[in-house]
Amino acid sequence: MTSEMIARTDAWIAHQPGYVSRQDAVRHCVDLILGQPTHERGLGSPSGVMGQDTAGSDAVD
Repeated sequence: MTSEMIARTDAWIAHQPGYVSRQDAVRHCVDLILGQPTHERGLGSPSGVMGQDTAGSDAVD
């Protein structure tokens, strides 16, 4: 993930009720793309989806 993607993920997490790990946030996004409703697991709403991003040269492993 790029540093921008991490920052955007952290910003989304900050708006969620309770604790959400980065791993859970990424799972949430993947579930939304693949069509599994994550609201059943208590993570955010589809309206809070992070926008698309492109990979940059500042990738973080």
